[in-house]
Amino acid sequence: MGELDLIILGAGPAGLSAAVVAEVLKLRSITLDAGNEPGGQLLRNPAAIRDCAGIDSPSGMTLASKLHEHLTRLGGEVKTGRRVTRVDAARGEVEASGELLRARFLLLATGARARTLNIPGERDEPGRGPGQAARSHGHLFQGKTVLVVGGGDLALEEALLFSEICDRVLLIHRGSRFRARPDFRAPVEASPRIEVHMNTALLAIEGEDKVKAALIEGPRGVSRVEVAGVFVCAGIAPHSELLRGQIDMDPLGYVITDVRQRTSAPRLYAAGDVCAHSAWSVAAAIGQGAAAVKDMERRICMADELPP
Repeated sequence: MGELDLIILGAGPAGLSAAVVAEVLKLRSITLDAGNEPGGQLLRNPAAIRDCAGIDSPSGMTLASKLHEHLTRLGGEVKTGRRVTRVDAARGEVEASGELLRARFLLLATGARARTLNIPGERDEPGRGPGQAARSHGHLFQGKTVLVVGGGDLALEEALLFSEICDRVLLIHRGSRFRARPDFRAPVEASPRIEVHMNTALLAIEGEDKVKAALIEGPRGVSRVEVAGVFVCAGIAPHSELLRGQIDMDPLGYVITDVRQRTSAPRLYAAGDVCAHSAWSVAAAIGQGAAAVKDMERRICMADELPP
């Protein structure tokens, strides 16, 4: 394969939006994703997408399918199952599943993942750590006591969903106030089944085959609470490891971009949740992906000088 105009890393909403615009503008592009199907975080979001103008989707999965279908109708394609092992931002090179690719521009649209707490007993499975599970696995905890960690929209929504099926929901947050929207805070405060513990941190999850209890530390010290499941909704962490040391990032690893989605490397752009100060919304990701490709096309037309 010869040199491309664009390699898109990631097929979430930002990457798929960028791929659609690249097809419309007739850029030679390729989209790579490590997953088995396009969609990124949308595939793990069963909630309706209501805040993206012109899009009213009953779930993230449905929207992922619509975006991919749009790209396919234009003649575009996502190369799934492609694990990227090396990115050279300066040279515009990507190594994926043993294949070396080179392009005039790269777009980092790798998104983010649920942040882990790195505590004893935490594992990547429902009820033992990061991620929402009330909609997908809530039936496993019906009538039981569960613990939800976090203070944002995801945590409070998870607590509310569990309060509909569980006898008791413990909601702990390390801060002194919630960051969540008022329409989540009000029902949480009013729910008789949700116990809120502020200035409280999760220290460990106990139990081998099944969760038995959790150790928490609050204003009164360390205590042990018996729970059947622990759900950590403590924010997200960016998938930017392969670019560390090559471009400017903030202290948490989010990629710093300008208003055109350019990074500190002339060939590299970034869009979506991997970016610093991102709105963390589908609408923002779609817009950023499109804006990035439009700027690339302008630079190609103007024959911008790039490093060799």
